Amino acid sequence: MKVKICGVTTPEDLALVDAAGADFAGFVLWPRSKRYVGLDRLAELARVPVRLRRVGVFMDATPAEVAHAVHIGKLDIVQLYGCPFRPTGIPIWRATPGPAAEAIVFDAAPGQGIVGDWTRAARLARRWRLVLAGGLTPDNVAAAVAAVHPWCVDVAGGTEATPGRKDPNKVYDFIRKAKQ
Repeated sequence: MKVKICGVTTPEDLALVDAAGADFAGFVLWPRSKRYVGLDRLAELARVPVRLRRVGVFMDATPAEVAHAVHIGKLDIVQLYGCPFRPTGIPIWRATPGPAAEAIVFDAAPGQGIVGDWTRAARLARRWRLVLAGGLTPDNVAAAVAAVHPWCVDVAGGTEATPGRKDPNKVYDFIRKAKQ
């Protein structure tokens, strides 16, 4: 089971999610998000030495914006919403299945913390490499994994003390329960 902790906004939180055993850290590059990191902060986060993979989350971004952020943030993966193009040379996670996607992200309402239809997600997980997101917390992640059998679980708000700031206990608890 892979785990992505999304909405990472500080070097301290990036080091925390790495130390806790997350496989991916997500950086939101959509200015209307309460977890938004601009390019200056993204560059700062790129200097933090970690073993996990870095995921840039984009909504309605242009190819040039994505390419620039990939370079600045040393991103390993891009997660695209409303971006119809296919960046080259980097894995892509998308909300819709297709040949250009390395993984499909199942999220009822990105960034809103709403739990989606796990039965539908389980059907998708049988056909695609599925990243399950939406309303996950340390309290429900084990049930989500058992019901859906995703390749990866993705959490932001469920591991926060306040929007954009992680709670160490929630981060460790979420990862432990997801991987057990």
